[in-house]
Amino acid sequence: MTQYGFIGTGSMGSMLIRKIIGTGLVAPGAISASSKSGISARALAGTTGITAEPSNRSVAGNADVLFICVKPLEVRGVLDEVRDVLKHGALLISIAGCVSLENLKDWAGDNRHCVRIIPSVTAEENAGISLVAWGHGVTPGDKKLVLGLLNAISTAVEIDEPDFDLYTDLTSCGPALIVAMMREFASAASRTGTIPPGLAEFLVKETMAGTARIIEGEGATFDTVIQRVATKGGSTEEGVKVLQARLPDVMDEVLLALDAKRRVVAEKVAEG
Repeated sequence: MTQYGFIGTGSMGSMLIRKIIGTGLVAPGAISASSKSGISARALAGTTGITAEPSNRSVAGNADVLFICVKPLEVRGVLDEVRDVLKHGALLISIAGCVSLENLKDWAGDNRHCVRIIPSVTAEENAGISLVAWGHGVTPGDKKLVLGLLNAISTAVEIDEPDFDLYTDLTSCGPALIVAMMREFASAASRTGTIPPGLAEFLVKETMAGTARIIEGEGATFDTVIQRVATKGGSTEEGVKVLQARLPDVMDEVLLALDAKRRVVAEKVAEG
């Protein structure tokens, strides 16, 4: 039976474990995990039935498929720690941004199969996108396994690594960015009127949830939804005009800020 290991059981690592078990594709007994203090791994073991190991090395030494779910600046230290106990031909899957496939190859060793994935918090609801970039030594069997797991909890999209960052902005960063915009929409209603903040947030949340279902409909696009609501000459059209005039510069600035932060982190990763 294929053995799965997870180093790091923070928000994303624990979510992946819970969702993968929930698919029925991997039994809890086939998963072991470790965390920095051990507390989160033991807590997760208590609720899921996985095995909490006392060290990263004990997880890595047993894993045919090893998920690295730690922060970008911690990846190299983890791989330095476990490199000598990794199985020959082990499939190494990193969820860390700013850590390249070349980094993984250099730090893990030539006999490892390396993959980068960027899942999204939306996988909690069996929705959204999980990005995948294939690296060193990956086999057709590896691809089948990874795509099978990711497509069971989301929609897997295979991309070339040079495009990873911008795709990540749209998928993994997207939920926070979209909700931040909707929060400001609700706040504006409270500032300019008498709607209590809590009620304004509730109204916007429910509207956003309903709009998401509409946009999933056959043939629906951003433009068709806008056209349905913003009728010619109506008040909604005036609001859309304001957004169309001002949001392009704001969104360009958002993407530039994300890119600038990634460059700083990538430089620190390269420095070791």
